[in-house]
Amino acid sequence: MGQVPRAKPWLLLGDGQLALHLRTYLRQLDIPCHQWSRRQGWHETPPPGGAPEPTAALGAFDRVLLAIRDDALADFVSRHATSEGPTWVHFSGSRRIEGAWSAHPLCTFGPEPYEPAVYPTIPFVVESEGPRFDELLPGLGNPSVAIPAADKPLYHALCVAAGNLTTLLWQRFFAELEGRWGIDPELVAPYLCQIAANLQSADRQRALTGPIARADRETIDQNVEALDAAHLDDLAQIYRVFVDSTQPVARETAA
Repeated sequence: MGQVPRAKPWLLLGDGQLALHLRTYLRQLDIPCHQWSRRQGWHETPPPGGAPEPTAALGAFDRVLLAIRDDALADFVSRHATSEGPTWVHFSGSRRIEGAWSAHPLCTFGPEPYEPAVYPTIPFVVESEGPRFDELLPGLGNPSVAIPAADKPLYHALCVAAGNLTTLLWQRFFAELEGRWGIDPELVAPYLCQIAANLQSADRQRALTGPIARADRETIDQNVEALDAAHLDDLAQIYRVFVDSTQPVARETAA
């Protein structure tokens, strides 16, 4: 009786934080994968034939996963992808790349691997014009949604505003408390955790609190004046912009 042919392994290109987490997850799922990066070459055993460059061994792979910079994607794919070769998948939330499909993980990735239970919960956003997520990355049982490729720049901008910009604000908050009054960031970490918990609750529309939620103009003005007096002009400007943009919502919440 003949043996069932073994599926070809996948090729992961890159060695940044996203590549670290993808490699960790693929190992967790027992999906065979070879990793290559410009800095290190083959990270483990090279594929059969021992090609020094991954582009010389593309026929050995079923999927090419591009965990490289967004601005390098289009050129790399245009030079190396072919219609008869492996399926090419990139992870950019904002770019549409001819010759490759996108599966954007809606998550933030730190410098260390996460606990195994985290990875299957990460949602992926794919392009509605392309294959389904389970067709692009078979074996990954993650939740997924599809949006038009033309909407990706707006979708990604919203992701950055919600995640990266708030991270900058929290880093600044911790630094100011510690630098001005010696307050340990660990002491105020529960504040951040509770805000996140409120946003994840069923009543997330009422998660906004404080003077903005109450439309307390006097306190808001005092806050802005204090930021100006401390020469924190950038934070004062951010405060003003957010207050101006949220006042109708704040009044409704406080009503």
